[in-house]
Amino acid sequence: MPDLLTNTLTEALYLALWVSLPVLGVAFTVALLVGLVQAFTQLSEPALNAIPRALAVLLTLGASGLWMSHQLGAYTAKLFQALPELVR
Repeated sequence: MPDLLTNTLTEALYLALWVSLPVLGVAFTVALLVGLVQAFTQLSEPALNAIPRALAVLLTLGASGLWMSHQLGAYTAKLFQALPELVR
C-alpha cells in the first residue's frame, strides 16, 4: 500500500515536470535571447522582455495544449482506476 501511494505521487510529480517542460523551456530560451539582445543594444525596457516571453508562452500553450491535456487526462483516468487500491 505505501509503495502504491509513493509510486502514484512520484508519477504525478514526473508528469507535472514533463508537462510543464515545454512551456518553461520556451520561456527560458526567449528570456535568454531577449536578454542577450538587450545587453548588446543596451536597452533596459522591462516590457521588451515580458511581451515576447508572454507571446512565446501563449504560442507554446496553443501548440502543446492538446498534448498536455491528453497526458493529464490519461493520468487522471489511471488514478481513478487505482483509487480503490489507494483508499484501502
